[in-house]
Amino acid sequence: MTRYRSIENGVELIEAGRSTFIHAEATSSAWRDFAAWTALGNACEPRLPRPFDFYAGATRTLWIIGAGGFGREVYSMTYTARGAGVEWRVAGFLNDLANALDGFDGFPAIAGTTGHVPQENDVFICAIGDLKGRRAVTDTFRARGAKFINVISERALISGAAKLGEGIIVEAFTGIAANARIGDHAAILSHTTIGHDARVGSCVQISSYCDVHGWAEIGDGCLIGSHAVILSKVKVGAGATVGAGSVVISDVPPGATVFGVPAKRIQ
Repeated sequence: MTRYRSIENGVELIEAGRSTFIHAEATSSAWRDFAAWTALGNACEPRLPRPFDFYAGATRTLWIIGAGGFGREVYSMTYTARGAGVEWRVAGFLNDLANALDGFDGFPAIAGTTGHVPQENDVFICAIGDLKGRRAVTDTFRARGAKFINVISERALISGAAKLGEGIIVEAFTGIAANARIGDHAAILSHTTIGHDARVGSCVQISSYCDVHGWAEIGDGCLIGSHAVILSKVKVGAGATVGAGSVVISDVPPGATVFGVPAKRIQ
């Protein structure tokens, strides 16, 4: 029996053991199939509660921690992130190098350092590319009582059955399927798919155009290079690195670096 569930920007096709995102796009054959299905009098299942929350009170002040290349990338995506201008407004960057934005136009000022003391209306997102540095800084801010929010592109498709932590970055054209779990301070870059029931740990960076299959597991602090594929039920140990373009068909030990098709350990 065909089942569809409403999601933001489209629908979710629910089948045995998997779910598929279908964007609301008239040129898509999958979307036309859905339109034909509804024309027969069928109705979608209702949208599940969002796996990310929005603040119902006054607009908050968002600080971006890190003003390097990744920080500039994250700032640029805030224009089209969910809640922008309503739930929060970007105040500026926090960075220990005061000249990090020299030569780059169109960005807000570096208004402070990582010694910033959170104020009542402050919220934060960490855009430090170095994963060990990201963990150290977010741990420090959390110890000061900082509240981290998720910065999620309006063009990301996220199942209502997914579970997201805090301080997560999800860029455009990314899909996170049913019952996937994403840990705190993970960053999932554009055009990446996280399959159903997959597990992504904290402080993980998944580059653009990656494909993480259903039931795969990625441990804390891993770096996944662009165009990498992690096959179903494969486990990538904490702190491991998967090289760009690799296809991982077997478990990766913690801290290892793998590369190739199929991926082999090189370090």
